[in-house]
Amino acid sequence: MLRNSCALLLCCLLPLAAQNKRAAEEPTTLLVHGEATVSVEPDIADLDVGVISQAQTSQAAAEQNAAKSKQFVAQLQRLIPPTAINSVNISINPNYRYPKDGAAVVTGYTASNTIRIVVSDLLQLRSVIETATQAGASSINRLTFDLKDEKAARARALSQAAAQAQSGAEALASSLKLHLGKLTRVEEVQPVVISPAREVEVSALKEAAPDQGAIAPGTIQIHASVNLVYTAFSGRL
Repeated sequence: MLRNSCALLLCCLLPLAAQNKRAAEEPTTLLVHGEATVSVEPDIADLDVGVISQAQTSQAAAEQNAAKSKQFVAQLQRLIPPTAINSVNISINPNYRYPKDGAAVVTGYTASNTIRIVVSDLLQLRSVIETATQAGASSINRLTFDLKDEKAARARALSQAAAQAQSGAEALASSLKLHLGKLTRVEEVQPVVISPAREVEVSALKEAAPDQGAIAPGTIQIHASVNLVYTAFSGRL
């Protein structure tokens, strides 16, 4: 009778032990996050230059602006290719005088041509701006710096973010006394490219000496972010 009871107890304990062993070896999921920011120097610049003309009639303002813009572009083409110079906005607007009594009076018209210039050699940027101001640019509305190709910097940022996440997974598993298993999922958050803008005052450039007023492009920050999912085991692998 005792022998039968022991056999029955053993039969009950064996499945329980196997179940506990499977539970101990059941994989745990570890989700880790990694981020990295890479700083790179820009290698291209683009600026919006305004050419403005005023006249008594809209037609005269438009004709004067077209002639002025043509001469302006011809001067720039001595430094950069024609494909790097494009008009992005042309407008003609009336000028008003507002008397104290009575309706507004049209006093003339202003024609404006915004020309976008792409400078692929930053060593030429100062010369391009000086040429633009001397050729009749009324304003420089926007100056930004960028990268011709951001793939290499983007790949470096992603690699560093992934390495950080992997290192975090190893440290987390070690602290929890887990065995790190396979990498099961990789999620990339779209990197953000931050291009610092620089504002240029035409009047300041005209008054500055040749060795003054240098334009510092700064750096472009490329930020990458990734999530990695690993399996981890508490039992012996």
